Amino acid sequence: MVSPLASLIRAANPTSPGAFRLLLAMLVFVHHFSRLALGTFAVMAFFVLSGFWLHRMWEEKYRHTRSAYLTYMVSRVWRLAPVMALTSLMMIGMYEAFGIYTTDTEALDPVWLGFSSIVLLGYAWLPFMPVGPAWSLDIEMRFYLIAPLLAAALARFGKGAVLAAALLATALSLWLTTTTLLANYIAFFVVGMMASAADWRPSQRLANLSGLITIAVVVITALSPFNELLLGGAHRGALFVYNPVYSAGLTLLALPWAIATVHRPSDPTDRMFADLSYIIYLQHAIAVQLFKLVEGPLLARLEVAAASFILVPIVSVSIWRYLDRPINRRRAAWVNSRIKAL
Repeated sequence: MVSPLASLIRAANPTSPGAFRLLLAMLVFVHHFSRLALGTFAVMAFFVLSGFWLHRMWEEKYRHTRSAYLTYMVSRVWRLAPVMALTSLMMIGMYEAFGIYTTDTEALDPVWLGFSSIVLLGYAWLPFMPVGPAWSLDIEMRFYLIAPLLAAALARFGKGAVLAAALLATALSLWLTTTTLLANYIAFFVVGMMASAADWRPSQRLANLSGLITIAVVVITALSPFNELLLGGAHRGALFVYNPVYSAGLTLLALPWAIATVHRPSDPTDRMFADLSYIIYLQHAIAVQLFKLVEGPLLARLEVAAASFILVPIVSVSIWRYLDRPINRRRAAWVNSRIKAL
């Protein structure tokens, strides 16, 4: 029998699916508490993994259910909404407690805020986002709306044609300088879907090489004269404008590493890590806001940051155990009840 500690150590290996997702969430966490700007890379990698899993789940489960598209969309909202709604309420309560008001917060429409905090669509277009990282969930939900169509297009027109269309959409969106639109990121989702459709299984050697090269590039960049590509914050340099391009390059380098993880065995601890990645991704926004309120010497700010990295995971585990896991089990049972008999 494997001990809980051994299970935890094995699951903490960033080559397992849940641990890799948790690593990405923690990179976003670090991004918001330091100048090390790897958050964009982490979000892009999340989008690739979302494309993979949505294609896999649609093909293997959702399209075999009654009222397939409706079942699929209800399931997706059901999966994301509870933790998002709770985090929104906690954040708004904190704003009230500390009297944090600006022109943007006062301009929030309660109906729009409530709707987008549950359904997620339109959240990135709020004049002020109480839960800052949730802009990416809006992008995710827009992708969910069209993912079945993209899956059908992959089957009918081939992977090359769909990828070319996605790249064209991204190029046009960036040329028009639009922001927080699905088109800006659609290529990452499509790459993940292509990996699923092709059942791409990178070898252990390729996955390891991908991970090592990705880490090496980050370290070399940080130590080089071009470290402004990685250093954000209030005193970012001129090169930081290219951080999204740099992040996209890192995502491509890490692609075999990321895709290899989804084919690795996952035990209950690793599945918990996968669930926690979403909760921590949202919950750390509360700690970030509290961190911004701290005034005083550097040591005081470091103490708050250190406490955040301890307390956010503890709170997130509690949310997972008492809210997220029970609700998710009901959601999964409901979806399974709608699978049509063959």
